[in-house]
Amino acid sequence: MSALQKSIIKNKMPPRCPRTSGVAKLAPFGSARRKDYTPVSWRQYFDKFVDVETEGGTFRVYLSPEPAHPNRPRIITLHGGGYSGLSWALFTEEITNMIDCQVVSMDIRGHGETKAKNPEDLSADTLVKDVDLVLQKIFGNEMPCLILVGHSMGGAIAVRAAKLPSLMPYIEGLAVIDVVEGTAMEALASMQSFLRGRPSHFKSIEHAVEWCVRSGQVRNVDSAKVSMPSQIVNCETGLLATNEVESYTPADDTSEPAPTRHAPLPDRIDEEEETDSEAFTRPGAVGDGAASMRYKWRIDLSKTELHWAGWFKGLSSEFLSVRAPKLLLLASIDGLDRELMVGQMQGKFQMQVLPRCGHAVHEDTPSEVARAVAGFALRYRLTEPTENGELMQLMPKPGC
Repeated sequence: MSALQKSIIKNKMPPRCPRTSGVAKLAPFGSARRKDYTPVSWRQYFDKFVDVETEGGTFRVYLSPEPAHPNRPRIITLHGGGYSGLSWALFTEEITNMIDCQVVSMDIRGHGETKAKNPEDLSADTLVKDVDLVLQKIFGNEMPCLILVGHSMGGAIAVRAAKLPSLMPYIEGLAVIDVVEGTAMEALASMQSFLRGRPSHFKSIEHAVEWCVRSGQVRNVDSAKVSMPSQIVNCETGLLATNEVESYTPADDTSEPAPTRHAPLPDRIDEEEETDSEAFTRPGAVGDGAASMRYKWRIDLSKTELHWAGWFKGLSSEFLSVRAPKLLLLASIDGLDRELMVGQMQGKFQMQVLPRCGHAVHEDTPSEVARAVAGFALRYRLTEPTENGELMQLMPKPGC
C-alpha cells in the first residue's frame, strides 16, 4: 500500500484516543478551567419525536417544527454507523434558521432508540427498506418534496433510497457527506483495528462526552454533548443514556484536565491531549475501576462487519445515476475516486470540501454544512430563505 493510500485511509477513519508522552507540557492560557462536558437534551434542537411502527420494528424519528409552507421540503437525515439521529441536532438548528424546511432525523436499525425485530440485519437492502417504510408511514399519501442527506453509512443508504420507485418521484435533492466508494472500501480493512482501540465502557455520560471530544471523534463539544448520550446505554438498566440527560447530575470529578495540544484554530474546536486510554477502558480491571464503568456502546459495530462492503460497493456509479440534483461534501479532496472525479468534471453533481473538520463533518462544522445544503436547495428553487434573509445572496438570479 502506498503512502498516499495509507494517508487517505487514515483521514477517512475517526482518530484513536491519543496518548501522552508522560512529559509535562505547558498548557495554553485559560486551559486550567475544566471544559464543560455536561450532556444536553435533544429538546433544545428538535420539536418532538415519534416512534414509527413498521413491519421491521419501531423506529425513533426526531422532527423539527413543520415548515411555514406545506410545499417546502423535508430534509431526511441518515446518520453513519454507530451514530444516531441526534448527530444532526446542531445541523437542524442551523438549517431551519436559514431556509423554510423541516428536518426528519431517524435512528437507523440497531442504533439509538430504534427497536428493530432483527437489529443485527444491517444489510444495505434492509436499511433502504426501513427508510422507505418509515417515510411512507409518516407522510402516507401526502408525500412532500424530499431532500435526502446522509453521512458515511447513511450516505450510502441515502443514495440507494433515492432510486426506489416509491420515493423517486418525491426526491428533489441528494446530499452525501464524506463517503466515497473507493476510499471507504479501502478503509474497511482497518475498521476492526480502530474499533478495538476505542474504549468499551465509560464511568459517566460526561466521561463519554469527554472522550468523544478529546479523541477527535467529534471536534465540536456542543454537538458531542447532545449526540454522544444517544450512542451509549446504561449497563444496569439497558436504557439509552439520553433517558437520563434531563435529570442528569454532573459527576463529582475533581481530576485535572489534560492540557491542550495546541492553541485552537479559527472556527474549530481544539483537540486535547488525553491521559492513558486505560482511564476510559477499565471494565476488566480489578477493584473499584470495573465497578465505576456504568455505560457501554449502544451497538457493537465489530459484529456488523458482514454488511460493511455491501454499504459501499458500487456506490459511485449509483450516486452518479441518481436523477435528482446531487451534492457531495467531503472533509478532504483526497477522498474523491476516479469515477466521481470524472463525473464532477462533467458537471453531474456539486461538490464542496470542508477541510477544517474530521469525518463527522456535520457535527464538527454544522453551520458550514447547513449553509452548503441550504444553498443547494435554494439553487434548485426547492424552498425560500427564512425571514432573517441571511441567505438571500445564495438565491439564483432571475434568468439563471
